[in-house]
Amino acid sequence: MSDIQFELKGDILPLDDAWAVFQGLLSIAPWLAEDETLGIHPVQGADTGRGEKLLNHRAKLVIRFPAARQADLEKLSGQSFMVDGHTLTLGKSKIKALTQHTPLYAHTVCTGGEDEHTFTRDILRELDAMGITTRFICGRPQKFFDGEKIATGYSLMLHGLPIEHAIRVQQQGLGLHRKLGCGIFIPHKSITAVGAIDAA
Repeated sequence: MSDIQFELKGDILPLDDAWAVFQGLLSIAPWLAEDETLGIHPVQGADTGRGEKLLNHRAKLVIRFPAARQADLEKLSGQSFMVDGHTLTLGKSKIKALTQHTPLYAHTVCTGGEDEHTFTRDILRELDAMGITTRFICGRPQKFFDGEKIATGYSLMLHGLPIEHAIRVQQQGLGLHRKLGCGIFIPHKSITAVGAIDAA
């Protein structure tokens, strides 16, 4: 697994944009729906305070993908699609390898559990099934539209990971809705270990 990073040309997106971005991408690459290993990172922008976010000239669209899909993804450069009435265009692309550093952070992880206790139990079970040794910190709840309803996830930080476990988590992700930006881990520069939970 690697990340492909596209320059993203556009102006405004809704704050809760994951489902709309995914649907827009399907209009130019319908095969995205068929590959369960792909993940679409959240698009970063500045909150306007009006339920929208502004994209600047450094905006990126990043997709985590298996090597077999690289050629298909690189063909998307230069193509445009619509999101909530706004045109987005994918510019030049660049391939980035997965990080070999920890801790790792995901803006949203969704397991289907609506409360933090259930979510924590689900994460412990999933990490155990993956054979991952780590400690984690559960952050704020995140609400998003999953195509049918408003779902709940939580930000999550993993620390104390052996490098081989860090790579495995980045390759496989955690929880549901990878195409909606959930369960995709990136490096984080610092942590506060208070409240960390052991997971064996």
